[in-house]
Formats: sequence, structure tokens, C-alpha cells
Amino acid sequence: MKNLVIITGLFAIIIVICGCPKPCIEANYSFAATVQIFPDKSIIHKGDTLWLSSLFPNKLNDILTGELIDYSNATDITSTLSIAKLINGNIVPEGSVYIFNYVSEIGQIYNATDIPSPQTVQQLRFKQIGNNYQLKIGFIPKDTGVFALGIGNGLSNSRNHSNKCEKASFQFSVSKTSQHINYYETWRPDYHLSPSDISKLYCFKVE
Repeated sequence: MKNLVIITGLFAIIIVICGCPKPCIEANYSFAATVQIFPDKSIIHKGDTLWLSSLFPNKLNDILTGELIDYSNATDITSTLSIAKLINGNIVPEGSVYIFNYVSEIGQIYNATDIPSPQTVQQLRFKQIGNNYQLKIGFIPKDTGVFALGIGNGLSNSRNHSNKCEKASFQFSVSKTSQHINYYETWRPDYHLSPSDISKLYCFKVE
């Protein structure tokens, strides 16, 4: 019995020395970043290309602490983009991902079919170029109607070449863009959009 205890103890020591990963110092950050949509016309036509772009540095101020954080070499920075058609008489927007063709010029826009509503939401992946993270994607409408885009918040689970388990959230908002919120307000006059809602919304009409 004594020998069994000693052997068990030795196995435990070997596991601790050889089998356990290095300690992970958790760090959770929250950053703010923007996207721009252009040309920001209230009316476009079938076959036109609408662009969404974003560029922000890899050194950002943490929203909670104000500290400047070097968040370079992120393994992935991802976000989502909801795409819906605003149909008069319907109180729920109609998922319209498949009404558009897409162009990934910098980073990537793609459809994940293993989520509950793939017809409503596209996935976005940013790319690091130099000291910035960038995204530039295009939408080409194949049908007419009034549409709303909603940019989601982003997420990164870790960084390469880091001794920390560094996770970050990214609060995205639409900037330097005429957002044509009147289309949404006309569609749902009974619904009050909050400032947070408005900051993430872009509406347009396709003829």
C-alpha cells in the first residue's frame, strides 16, 4: 500500500512538471472602433456595390481603464453584420443575406450555416496589416427594397506571441456616414431607437 501511494505521488509530480500548461494570466479588455459605409446614398440600384470598411490601430485605449493596450497579433478579431429587409406591414425584419452578392477585399465576410439564422447574419473577420486591423467588404444587391444593416460587437479570444490569456471585446459603431435612419422610423414608427441602436444601424433603398 505504501508503494502504491509513492507511485501515485510520483505520477502526480510528473503530470505537474510535464503535462500542465504554463500559467495563464487572464486579461479582458474592451475597445471602441468604427466602421464606415460608402457611398452613403439613401438610394442605390441593383448591381451597385456598397462598401463597408474599418481601420483601427493595434494599440487602443481600454474603455474601462483608459490604459493604452498593445493588442497586436490577435489570433482573430471577428464580428457580425445583420442584413434585413424592412417590409411595410411586417413588424419583424426579413433576413436578407442571400439577396446580396459579397466581395471580400480586405478581411472576410462569410456565411456560417451552423447558426440559428444564417439568412439574417453574416460573419466578419478582420485582418492585421502593419500596425492596424482592417476590413473592407462589398455588398451587391440582387433585388429591390428597403434594407437595414446592423453592425455587431466584435470579439477576440487571444493574441499570438503573448504569455497572457488576453481576450477583448470591440464595441463597433457606424461613423462618418449618413445612416438614413428615417427608413427605419417610417417602417416602425411605434418603436423608439436608442442612441446605441442608432450607432450600429445603416438603412438604404435599392431600386
